[in-house]
Amino acid sequence: MDEQPTNESQNSFSKFAIPAVVIVIIAVAVFAYYTTQGNKPATTQTTQTTQTVEATTAPAATGGVTKATSPYKDGQYSVIGNYVSPGGPREVGVVITLKDGVITDSVFTGKAQDAESQRFQGEFADNYKPLVVGKNIDEVSLTKVSGSSLTPKGFNDALDKVKAEAKNS
Repeated sequence: MDEQPTNESQNSFSKFAIPAVVIVIIAVAVFAYYTTQGNKPATTQTTQTTQTVEATTAPAATGGVTKATSPYKDGQYSVIGNYVSPGGPREVGVVITLKDGVITDSVFTGKAQDAESQRFQGEFADNYKPLVVGKNIDEVSLTKVSGSSLTPKGFNDALDKVKAEAKNS
């Protein structure tokens, strides 16, 4: 004879199943919230200290630049890059060495006066070089480096100034 579940066993099941489903839903929501925090628009510098490194580069049409086709004069260029943080305007010093349109060396100097910007500029300085050295200057566009989302804007501004100066040299 088949046994039918009693009301007592059904109530016991729902006492545990409903809270378990609620906990799973909350866990998924919390996970989704924290994984999307790194994808916020770069309007403020985050206080995240994880070592994330992101960059976008445009693909090279020919696989590289040769000296004959590079619009940039070889040399070392020293410029100031600018960006705006929630605390106001900020500057960074950048020295770029170019050879055949390729960045062969880069030196970054943070110029922030406040502790938070100094921290973000320092984290950027410690981790940006692999994203730019050995790359065609036209392919480099940094978006976020080691939690810093605004300092790369200052670096990109400096690169634009280097490009303009190297074309006019």
